[in-house]
Amino acid sequence: MKTLCLMAIAAMSPIAGANLIVNGSFENSTLNPGSTWIPMGGGNTAITGWTTWGAGIDYLGTIIAASDGVRSVDINNVSSGGGIEQTFATQAGWLYTVEFDLSANMYGGPTPKVLRVSAAGQSDQFEFDYVAAGSTAANPAWERITWSFVGTGSSATLRFEGISGGVYGAAIDNVVVTGVAPTPGSVALLGLAGLLTGRRRRTA
Repeated sequence: MKTLCLMAIAAMSPIAGANLIVNGSFENSTLNPGSTWIPMGGGNTAITGWTTWGAGIDYLGTIIAASDGVRSVDINNVSSGGGIEQTFATQAGWLYTVEFDLSANMYGGPTPKVLRVSAAGQSDQFEFDYVAAGSTAANPAWERITWSFVGTGSSATLRFEGISGGVYGAAIDNVVVTGVAPTPGSVALLGLAGLLTGRRRRTA
């Protein structure tokens, strides 16, 4: 099955490699967390291009070293059930690749931290064990995650949702989304896109 997925990607024509996500590293905002963090409840649009939802997030400054720039996001705020999302234009039947850096707010448990990423009715879960990774505030041991979904309409909402308990959740940074248009020979294989997930996929 993995071989078929790779064949599907090879059969597709890459389109403009530009990031479809605005402000993927969360650097632009009307807020400035400085050397600490700012709790943000649901429905907040202060981070350019993004909207928080549910219980919200913690907007991290240099209290935890970002993977790109100086800011990142802790998907949990006061508990699980929070997150951040962005809507962008898509084409039905196109394959989209989502890449992001994953770490954790390691100032408290539980471990591992778990998040759900979703778009266009498709989703997957990823975890980060900050203890096993030896994460520190100065070196969070960011891990690059790759996940793919197939567009189903003219737009999709990419959402990152914290599903670990507690105040301290998974952290994300450097979000990039790119798309490839299918060629006639690859259309039948697009259903395999869900198999293209990043490392340490949570199956439970």
